[in-house]
Amino acid sequence: MSTGGKTNITCGCGQTFEGWLWQSANVTASPELRQQVLDGEMNVVKCPSCERRFHVEVPFLYHDVEAREWIWVYPRDHEQKTGDIHARVQEMWEEVMGKVPPGVRHVFDNEYRVIILFGMDALVLYLRANGVKST
Repeated sequence: MSTGGKTNITCGCGQTFEGWLWQSANVTASPELRQQVLDGEMNVVKCPSCERRFHVEVPFLYHDVEAREWIWVYPRDHEQKTGDIHARVQEMWEEVMGKVPPGVRHVFDNEYRVIILFGMDALVLYLRANGVKST
């Protein structure tokens, strides 16, 4: 499942407006979201005042069931908090695993990769380096 919602965003011009931001994208269920990531359009908003388009950095989960990847993308300015972020992601993974039926848990334990990246551009580079192509 992919999740997102409206949030207040402030443009560099000073205008505050409501915009839609994704918090997670299950790109197996919604392949069009994979394309948005690859095109650099994920979480890009347009200021209604100055019409400037810009990317809003928020913690973001990219989940590809087919590739067995759970990729957390944090804003670049969070890199200094790497230890805390790794601990939090591990905690979230364990919470998810607690809900997985015992008969299929081995799939997650043995096949899934949990990855942490900083900046949406790092996600795009990772995906392209691993053969994910734009349509």
